[in-house]
Amino acid sequence: MYPYDVVSPAAHKREFPAELARAGETRQFIAWTGAVAGLRGGSLSDLAVAAEALLTDVLLSVEDGTLEVESGTNGDTFELTLRHPEMRGRHMAGLEGIMEQYLDGYRISPTEAVLFKQL
Repeated sequence: MYPYDVVSPAAHKREFPAELARAGETRQFIAWTGAVAGLRGGSLSDLAVAAEALLTDVLLSVEDGTLEVESGTNGDTFELTLRHPEMRGRHMAGLEGIMEQYLDGYRISPTEAVLFKQL
């Protein structure tokens, strides 16, 4: 169960050990916070596809450690940030193409990725 403060308009942040991220905890958190922020239907599905691709890339890149996930709204945009200190390279071919197809914007660096979806 997620704490009640997750439904406030402030940013929501959680850390997931890599084992829990592989088990689906991170995916549930992303979908839940996206829905609470106001994404629905096709927009929520698009975010889920892009986030799944990014999570797959991250989990292929790291063996253990902690994945930090932060989400929130900035005006009419939902922002999702994933951080892992050991995420040094991309392992999934075509990741940028997936981001461009399903998101309204994104920014990827060696240790952080930010996804943007209009509400």
